[in-house]
Amino acid sequence: MATLPVVPPHVDDPPEGAPRDGQGAYAGPSFGAPESLRADRRADEKELVREASARGLTEERRDAVRRKALAEIPWWYSPHAHLAATTGIGVVVLVASVVALARLDPGVRWTDLLVIPAVVLLANYYEWRVHKDVLHKRFWPFEVIYDKHTPMHHMIYVEEDMAVRDVKELRLVLIPAAGVLGIVLAAAPLALGLAHFWSAAAGWLFLLTTSLFMVSYEVLHLCYHAPADSFIGRLGLIRILRAHHARHHDTRLMQRYNFNVTVPLFDWLMGTMAPERGAARGARARGRGRRGLREKC
Repeated sequence: MATLPVVPPHVDDPPEGAPRDGQGAYAGPSFGAPESLRADRRADEKELVREASARGLTEERRDAVRRKALAEIPWWYSPHAHLAATTGIGVVVLVASVVALARLDPGVRWTDLLVIPAVVLLANYYEWRVHKDVLHKRFWPFEVIYDKHTPMHHMIYVEEDMAVRDVKELRLVLIPAAGVLGIVLAAAPLALGLAHFWSAAAGWLFLLTTSLFMVSYEVLHLCYHAPADSFIGRLGLIRILRAHHARHHDTRLMQRYNFNVTVPLFDWLMGTMAPERGAARGARARGRGRRGLREKC
């Protein structure tokens, strides 16, 4: 079992009144920007992420990012259509799988059900790995995914201020519908392989579980960004899972900890559970206390 990572020295909160970041101008997000502006904006975002990772961001700086991001949302964008598309694709595949399973003759064998926990484990690892190595590292051909996530989503929503303020902000939280469709298309060959080498029921159960996990990811992530005092935000399970995800939204921790969004299984297994707030400060205080005691002795 992996052990918890060593707490880096700068995880502690900065001293009261200390400056947390610079006040450079923010031209706007590179995500969705015209090609002529994209390179310069990416350079600005690189500096913004560097500053945020080192010291955090002031509310004024985050508000500037939010204003620019909202101002550049296309006029035709519909948050309700976005939510319907991302969850709808998963729901359609889920319903189609259930209907196909009901029509199978013979039906589902108990051995076919082993696909369900296997897919849940695989999907949880996939979620952890993609979040860690795609959403927080910029490389071809997934640059646009990084651009939408780290320098925009993470610069707006931080641990102590996670809630969306406008329905249009769903564009800053939800997965693009094309991304959800891509996940389904990527899962289809695996489902066909299972159907061929195992059973038709196993193939459909693979698709069913994948779709259910995907919808759960999208809905849970949206719930974490609902106001904490809302009906959804007050639900016990959401509060627990939201706290784990909110810790990831500390900009000083986002590149190293809490990459699971649904259930933090692989964060636990891979040693990427974030340290408790103030853990480094407490550890250093205990170390100073032990050194002082040895000196007295």
